[in-house]
Amino acid sequence: MEYSYHVRVVYFSNLLEIEGSRTGADYAALLDAMEYGDQSGMDDGESREMCILSLQDLGPEEAAYVVLKHDFKDVLRDGQARNLAGEMLEEKLWEEYADSALHERMFNAGSLLYSVFPHSFPKPDAVRVTLDVTAADLQAKALLTPMPHESLLVRLLADGMDEHAVLHRLYGDELKGSSFPNAAEVVWIVSAEAIGEDAVSIDVTSSGYWLDALIETESYGSNAYADQI
Repeated sequence: MEYSYHVRVVYFSNLLEIEGSRTGADYAALLDAMEYGDQSGMDDGESREMCILSLQDLGPEEAAYVVLKHDFKDVLRDGQARNLAGEMLEEKLWEEYADSALHERMFNAGSLLYSVFPHSFPKPDAVRVTLDVTAADLQAKALLTPMPHESLLVRLLADGMDEHAVLHRLYGDELKGSSFPNAAEVVWIVSAEAIGEDAVSIDVTSSGYWLDALIETESYGSNAYADQI
C-alpha cells in the first residue's frame, strides 16, 4: 500500500545546546570529578556556573577528558576518553565518531565544552525542525500517531531534500528499501501532536549534518513508509 502526505516546514532553528540535555546532578557530578569540594547550598544554576569555571581552570583538552569520562563512563575506557579529548579540539564527533548511536551524547559533550572554550572547540550545530504533516487518509495518519516510527520519519524528512543531501548519499538504499536499522540514530529527539483530523505536528531535533538540507524547503509531498516490522 502506498501512503501519501503533504508536508510543510513551519520552523527551522540552529541550536548550540539541546535544552534539558544536562541536569543539575550532571554538573554536581562533574564538580565531584574535579574534586571541587563542598557543594551544599548550590542550586542548579550555581552548579552549572561553578562547573564551567572549574573546567576553564583545567584547560581545553583536560576539560574534554573530564567531560567524556563522566558522560561516557558506560562505554569508553580511560584511554579512549583521553584520545577522544584531543580529537574533540578539531573534530565534530557528533558527526564523525564511528558509533553513530553515540552522536547525540557526543553533541551534548561538545556543546558544554564549546560554552566553556568557544575558541577551542567546534561550534555546535544541531537543528530543530517542526513539520506539519497532513495525511491523505486515516491509514496514512495512523502511521504518524501516537509517534511515527523512526524509519518513516527519516524517509519523510528525506523527501524534502534534494538528491545530493547527505541522507540520500549515505542511506540511499535504506531510504528506498524495507529496512532502515540506523534511522533511530539520525533523529535524536522527536515529539508528535495531532493538530487536526488528518494532520500531525512533528518536532525533530538532530545534527545539522542530517537536517541542514531542509533549510530552504517550504512544502513538499511524500510517500514515506515505515520499515516492515
